[in-house]
Amino acid sequence: MPTFSRSFPFLIALLIGAWSGTGCFKDEIVNTDSSFKLRFSTDTLLFDTTFTGIGSATKTVKIFNDGNQPVEISKIKIRGEQGIHFTLNVDGINGTEAKQVRIEANDSIYVFCKVKVDPNQDLSASPFILMDYLDCTINGNTQAVTLVAWGQNANYITGKDNLGKQSIYTCNFGTINWDDPKPYVIYGSLIIDQCKVILPPGTKIYVHGGLVFPQNGSPFIDGRLFIGEDGQLIVNGTKEKPVLFRGDRLEKEYNDLAGQWGGIIVYSSKYNNTFNYLDLRNANFGIVADSATKVSLNHSIIDNVSLSCLIGNHATITASNCLFSNSAGNNILLTYGGSYSFDYCTVPNATGQTSSISMDNYTCILNELGLCKEGTVQTNKAILRVNNSILSGLDTDEINFTDAYDGKQEAYFQYSFNNSVLRVSDLLKEEYFTQRIKDCYILANNDKLYVNEGKSDFRLDSVSVAKGIAKPIPNIVDDLLGNLRKPDKTDAGCYEYLP
Repeated sequence: MPTFSRSFPFLIALLIGAWSGTGCFKDEIVNTDSSFKLRFSTDTLLFDTTFTGIGSATKTVKIFNDGNQPVEISKIKIRGEQGIHFTLNVDGINGTEAKQVRIEANDSIYVFCKVKVDPNQDLSASPFILMDYLDCTINGNTQAVTLVAWGQNANYITGKDNLGKQSIYTCNFGTINWDDPKPYVIYGSLIIDQCKVILPPGTKIYVHGGLVFPQNGSPFIDGRLFIGEDGQLIVNGTKEKPVLFRGDRLEKEYNDLAGQWGGIIVYSSKYNNTFNYLDLRNANFGIVADSATKVSLNHSIIDNVSLSCLIGNHATITASNCLFSNSAGNNILLTYGGSYSFDYCTVPNATGQTSSISMDNYTCILNELGLCKEGTVQTNKAILRVNNSILSGLDTDEINFTDAYDGKQEAYFQYSFNNSVLRVSDLLKEEYFTQRIKDCYILANNDKLYVNEGKSDFRLDSVSVAKGIAKPIPNIVDDLLGNLRKPDKTDAGCYEYLP
């Protein structure tokens, strides 16, 4: 009894102390600052497993509270951008949402994210790139971690966490054939350097783009393919099996949506980059040939772009049997000089906002008014040859020339148009221009040209003014579709008329 009487008060005190400690924990002040930011172990959680059948994968993101007070995340939720492909687990809670998740001061928690993929589903249900967001809301402020997974059985060419970033693709100056029958998917931007990449007939390239907002810099459209100084791209499509470049969303509503991905930039390659039977659509721009590079295009289509189909900057470009169509900017934009040749090309400017083709021979630093600063102008020779082609559009002048020397140094601005259909007006008043066009047809408002321009059917109509005005060119015996051209009076543009 004496022992019991001494221990009982001690036990009561111990229980009271324990209760008091619990009460202090519950009453501890929680951070309510609306500007408080959580820290995450990564900004993008990439599930880089390629599934050949139904499968799942789990990745972990760690959330840090770097403050000196506890925080309560009111909601951690899978946003559900593309249906329910992702789920989460927080403190044993499974599903797509967890509420009132507490993190102690200077502590952290793990969030387990799981993706389930069925690559056999239609692309509308399981696109090439599955993308969603893990939203964390604290004190009214929401932060997000990007969730990315591969939704189809394809060849994914990318670096880790590559959205808005660039990865280098190299093969130690060797040659690689992208000859797998499965599609190739580029996630982010890719630089081909110290490597020749050959795309055989039927290769399909899908590029994941989207608008990126970098912390330091201007927004840009992601999903760009760069060809570096020691890189080379050879596109070897055929009439039956062209090489396709598209955005990675193939649902019907994306068919005619421009600007889905960046485009192809040949920016310093030492080699001739060739494109045979290329079919490139829905990009921000088509092909840029920059910094004295060489590009050859044959039997190719560049269509439905936000800027220009083809851009040359002090470059060498040859194109034959090509269609450059449906661009919001100039269909063909040639700057800072260069050497350019177009045979049997169709260049319809359907927007009326710019021109079919634009060329200048200079570059400069602009002032705040958009004019060249004094002493900054640099020039290069510009040479343009257009044969058996069609330059059409809604404006009265679809050819735009800017010569830094205003015609006083003819060697720096040379051009010729032969056996072509041209939409021009003001240029006809200039003797310099009229002396450099031969056997061309000047397009009038009511002239019939295409089957149905409104539906982007640029084949020649039965009464098209482009019929029979072209002059045969040796070694070019067929048209864009592989149809043989007439041996004597052939047709202008990329399509030979067929009854």
